[in-house]
Amino acid sequence: MTTVNDLKEALKTLGDKPKFERQLEFASLITDYFKNKGITPIVVGGLSVEIYTRNDYHTHDIDFVSERWDLFDELLTELGFQRTQRAWYHLESEIAIEVPSNKLEGSLDRVYEISLPNGKKLYVIGVEDIIIHRIEGIAFTLKYPEEDEDYEWAYRMFLIHKDDIDKDYLIQQAKQVNIASFIEPWFNPKESTDI
Repeated sequence: MTTVNDLKEALKTLGDKPKFERQLEFASLITDYFKNKGITPIVVGGLSVEIYTRNDYHTHDIDFVSERWDLFDELLTELGFQRTQRAWYHLESEIAIEVPSNKLEGSLDRVYEISLPNGKKLYVIGVEDIIIHRIEGIAFTLKYPEEDEDYEWAYRMFLIHKDDIDKDYLIQQAKQVNIASFIEPWFNPKESTDI
């Protein structure tokens, strides 16, 4: 069981580790801390992309979706994090945390559990759902979304995990948010057909 003191100690010692390793380990400790309160934070956003691209993508913060945002506020303040407009930042350890929502935009059944070397676990949004989010975020705001780096990262995640992805679910979700035309070429790169 992770305590506030464990988290404070981790903030002192994690600074020497590479950023990705530091983020994963601290995220797992936060997850373990809240697990004891009946809360399961789920990693979303850039860190989930970094996980699914095997550390090719790089993010600067840990995004969680979690109920009881108020408890995050209390805990992170107690740990010495400074609040900015959208995130908390710990200067010494260079760890930033944001909780953009209390509801997962995706399937809870597809949340992926990762066991880390420290014996703790992380829960990460499903790869299909983060692919959808990356494309949805740019599909209707840019003239050429396929040229945006978020589209490229979504496609990379698809290629890395194409043997494990639930393609029917991915297509169904893409249709629901009107972005099926963006992923259609991925399934048959030589000739695109309607999905």
